[in-house]
Amino acid sequence: MSSVVEPVFHTPKAHYLPRGKNILHTIFENHFKDFCDTYEEQYAEKYGRFHLDRIMGVADHFIDCGDYLKGMARIQCTNSSCGHDYFRPFSCKGFYLCPSCSQKRTILMAEHLTEEVFLRLPHRQFVFTVPKALRIFFRNDRNLFADVSRLIFSILKEFYKEAAGKTIQTGMVIAHQTFGDMLRWNPHFHCIVLDGGFDEDMNFIYIPFSNLKKMTEYFRRKVITLFVRKGLINEDFSRNLLSWRNSGFSIDNSVQILTDKTRVNLSEYISRAPVSLKKLHYEPFKGRVLFHTHYNKYFGENVHMFDGSDFLAELTQHIPPKGVQYIRRYGLYASRTRGKWAEHPEIVKYAPAKWKNDHLETFPGDEFPEDETECNISTKACRKTWARMLAKIYEINPYSYPKCSSEMKVITVIRNTSFCEGLIWLHLPVECSAVLCEGII
Repeated sequence: MSSVVEPVFHTPKAHYLPRGKNILHTIFENHFKDFCDTYEEQYAEKYGRFHLDRIMGVADHFIDCGDYLKGMARIQCTNSSCGHDYFRPFSCKGFYLCPSCSQKRTILMAEHLTEEVFLRLPHRQFVFTVPKALRIFFRNDRNLFADVSRLIFSILKEFYKEAAGKTIQTGMVIAHQTFGDMLRWNPHFHCIVLDGGFDEDMNFIYIPFSNLKKMTEYFRRKVITLFVRKGLINEDFSRNLLSWRNSGFSIDNSVQILTDKTRVNLSEYISRAPVSLKKLHYEPFKGRVLFHTHYNKYFGENVHMFDGSDFLAELTQHIPPKGVQYIRRYGLYASRTRGKWAEHPEIVKYAPAKWKNDHLETFPGDEFPEDETECNISTKACRKTWARMLAKIYEINPYSYPKCSSEMKVITVIRNTSFCEGLIWLHLPVECSAVLCEGII
């Protein structure tokens, strides 16, 4: 697993150009029905017989994203002498399919981690991978990701204890991703780990890293033991796995995080969506999807051609079951533990600025173990920060009318489909481009 992180910072644009229907929408409109009709025969055995209902639910929301006929909001200038107004459709607020909504969620997650969670101390990225022989189990049981995440936390905590010669409190954020290049199924774990921890006297102890050979072997044995205990593999197969010279297990920790820019970059990287529109080219007359990427040694190519339905099968396999979280916080970064930071001035000294402003706030987390918290961005948070996100990315204020610089305000929310059709038929000022009101309803 490569540890190279592609830059994800956004180049400010002079003008915000709202998006319209994109390539992915077109692929779904042209091929999704055929994909559903042939799923049982062609894809169910590989991707799961009970996965289609979940796919259809997410896809229906994505296809409706930005569709004026599904509802819209009217936004009007508050300057009475101006009165400029326009309509904008609703967004799907989805993550695994919708590029626009995914990008918003990614930015919000990175902002949450860097401004409210990570201490201003050195961190390091770890990438844990497992062999192909075990990856299929993660497809059939998504709860395995949580089990292995806890296992990784325990391994690093034990390593810190041995290295420091005493128990220390550390913190880490672990994100599991199911996708590799060209959308292949490749479950792995990205971890942003504090480079050390605090002892019982609240002194910070820096822990250097060198050879990971012993840790990798320990990781292999712990994962195999977990799979045997859960009845996923038998003793004979476990001994076979332990006999492999090239085990397929690996740990990479070559990326150290010392700056705010790297913190933001990696936080966005671990929460990104499976596919980027920049990598896709669609040929509708042939029904083919071309996936462009950097040269991949595994495939021996930098362009891969998919049939439309096959592409949808590869993409939608990464949609998790409802309620499954892909990012968790452990140790010092778990919600319950962060709620006690205020009791320790030594920690508060390194706390991020936003946490310092809100540290008396009660944090949720009672349903999780003390050293683990699922990490998620709520729909309410997305709604509140929509305009601020646009200002951050595009350096514009979507609620300011450029001609008179007055504030724009949502004055009406229209959910009646027939009424929406009537507005469009009457040619009222509906700009059929993109979701300027996405996330506010």
